[in-house]
Amino acid sequence: MVFLVFSLFIDGAQLGEYMYLFALNLEPIFQLTFVSLIMLAGPAVIFLLAFRNGDL
Repeated sequence: MVFLVFSLFIDGAQLGEYMYLFALNLEPIFQLTFVSLIMLAGPAVIFLLAFRNGDL
């Protein structure tokens, strides 16, 4: 009985749609994080140069 009910939801398209709802793609999150860190590194170096009177 359980196998029969479970087999109703194992259709390929339906299973893919349900798994897509729970999937979390971490690659764009990491890419945006590292791009923002790289973009913040430039002004941080300029600020350190100005704060330390040009002596790193």
